[in-house]
Amino acid sequence: MIVDKIKKREPSKVNIINKNQVDIPIDKWVKCEKCKEIIYKEDLRKNLSICPNCGHYFRVHIGKRIEMIADEGTYERFDLNIDTTNPLGLEDYPKKLKRLIEIT
Repeated sequence: MIVDKIKKREPSKVNIINKNQVDIPIDKWVKCEKCKEIIYKEDLRKNLSICPNCGHYFRVHIGKRIEMIADEGTYERFDLNIDTTNPLGLEDYPKKLKRLIEIT
C-alpha cells in the first residue's frame, strides 16, 4: 500500500532554480564581463564605469567618457564640418562613405 503511493507520487511542483542562473534586474544591476561579479549600477557610475572589483573598463559612449574626464566647459568639438577625402584614390571609397554616412 505505501509502496503504491510512492510509485504513483506526483512530480514536485517546486520550481528548481539552476544555481548558475540568476535573474538580475536590468535597471539596477550589471554583471562584469571579466570577473563576473554583480555590480550596482550607481556604484559603477560613481567609479567612472570601471569595475570596482577587477578594474575592467565598461564600454561608454565617447560623449559620456569625455564628460566624465574633462572639466566642464573645457571641451569643444572642432571637427563638425570636416569633409572626408579619398587621398588614395580608392574606387569603392565614395560608395562606402555614402553608405556609412547613411547608417550614422
